[in-house]
Amino acid sequence: MAEIQYEVRERDLMAFNEYQLQYSKEMQLSIRRNQSRVPGLMVFIALFYWFYYQDVFTSFYIAVIGVLWGLLVPVYIRWNILNSIRKKYTDADKEKILGNYTLRLEPKVLIEISPHGENSVEWSEVLRMAATKKHAFIYVGVNEALIIPKKTVKKGSFREFVNRANELMEAAVG
Repeated sequence: MAEIQYEVRERDLMAFNEYQLQYSKEMQLSIRRNQSRVPGLMVFIALFYWFYYQDVFTSFYIAVIGVLWGLLVPVYIRWNILNSIRKKYTDADKEKILGNYTLRLEPKVLIEISPHGENSVEWSEVLRMAATKKHAFIYVGVNEALIIPKKTVKKGSFREFVNRANELMEAAVG
């Protein structure tokens, strides 16, 4: 069957966490709030100052602060969350996660060979598979996935592996 060898690096681990954040409802709500509601309120206050007090300079500064808030605060939120995620992983955790892996596709199971041993996962236990331009994530738990970075593939074809894994997963589901 199909087999692929690759290396998982710290940046790949962070890419997985960032992918998870993109689909987090709390994160999306926070970003939307800081991109639209707060700047909208500040622009409303700026318009109030402009029309009620005829104060062009103050209203201009409030409006500029509102626009900058909408552009920069979401970037800061994302940076802050990724920093906290980076700190969450201890050196022992990183040692368990990072390293060279081999994945082998069998008709009934997915076999993972890591520096810490060999594991097999039945295709019926795989929750889903997600692919981006640079990574593929095979979810074996709600917040746990096998990370396959396209850039570090040493043996095998990334695209063929992902397509074949998707076929086997769909066949096991139904």
